[in-house]
Amino acid sequence: MSDQIQVSVIVPSFDHERFVVAAVRSALEQEGVMHEVIAIDDGSSDGSPAQLEAIRDPRLRVLRHENRGLSRTLNRGLQEARGRFAKMLPSDDLLEPGALAAQVAAADSRGRSVVFCRPTIVDAQDRPLDDPAPQAWFDVEASDTSSLARQLVPRNPVCAPGALFDRELALRVGGFDPSLRVAQDYDLWLRLLPHGEAMVAADRLVRVRWHGGNQSATPTPCTEEERAYALVGALVRCGMKRWVSWFAPEGHTALAAALLASRLREVRPFARAALVAARAAGETIASCPGLEALLEEAPELARPGAWGGVSGGATGWE
Repeated sequence: MSDQIQVSVIVPSFDHERFVVAAVRSALEQEGVMHEVIAIDDGSSDGSPAQLEAIRDPRLRVLRHENRGLSRTLNRGLQEARGRFAKMLPSDDLLEPGALAAQVAAADSRGRSVVFCRPTIVDAQDRPLDDPAPQAWFDVEASDTSSLARQLVPRNPVCAPGALFDRELALRVGGFDPSLRVAQDYDLWLRLLPHGEAMVAADRLVRVRWHGGNQSATPTPCTEEERAYALVGALVRCGMKRWVSWFAPEGHTALAAALLASRLREVRPFARAALVAARAAGETIASCPGLEALLEEAPELARPGAWGGVSGGATGWE
């Protein structure tokens, strides 16, 4: 086995004395890869800093700073890390045995820059959650970048601790956006997409605790605003042609449907531009089931015209 550190597991911790030791130990107990664990306390006021300091393992580094928020804490982890890949493990979640080895193998098999896995959703006592909805939300598969892009437009179906990603690439695209409080992971996934191959494996390699205090468990105006910010940024950066290529062979109509399915008003101008381009390319609504119903929820797109009730100028998005 190479002596080079393959994975840096970054554990951001804030007032999680009930869970943080178990999270760190689940990372330290991984086998089959050279790895390090960087636990960063973000100004906790409970007993978690002392608990972290009590763990004795040469692969563990414990850092502490005043409260800076999750994005800045994760960015410090990326900068301090030495691994080829990074993995974000919130201090209330757990890695399953063999998780790192399995994801590194999946990344190396086809030169992938990002490998997600599916989680098992548990409660605070580590029992399967009674409510099936959170589990169903994350139970997706995507074998390549295109299929992952299709999943990421209408919603964010991948969990942050499920990601293993190229650390240097993440730094090159700017790391985690400090202006975002809850969508920083979604924003990073969208910024990584154009720069390498990605996938979502079917394996359940992490346990995500759903204990009522999860930061992003319930959508709010703030979370939806951040989701729109991240998605609009990705649309602008990549351009329509790249996005349409990810939605091939259905093309513009499928892209427009996914944008409308996001229920974000901020992306409707991009949906209009895709529909205008679809009309010019001779595509039809019938080629994309569900689009017509979605257009009923976007009345500003349903104006008289040759394209199935949609017409009007594009946004300049090309």
